[in-house]
Amino acid sequence: MTGIWTHRFEVVMRPLRDLGAAPTTVTIETRTAAQAGRDAVTLHPDMKVLSIARATATVTEARAASARAVVVPLKRASGQR
Repeated sequence: MTGIWTHRFEVVMRPLRDLGAAPTTVTIETRTAAQAGRDAVTLHPDMKVLSIARATATVTEARAASARAVVVPLKRASGQR
């Protein structure tokens, strides 16, 4: 068997109580989109998940030019559950 496969997901989040706040993008490496959503909420309990999408080269490059993304490795995010 091979090792665990991980994918990079971009999770768009906003603060729970501030509806007009600008969304923040967090990049998390996990196996599934559901795990990326759970890890994002675990890391930022005061934020709400708006969308989750698999990061591609074109999306990552476009967002990197406009804002900085935070990358959370799989073992770090899963250890905080």
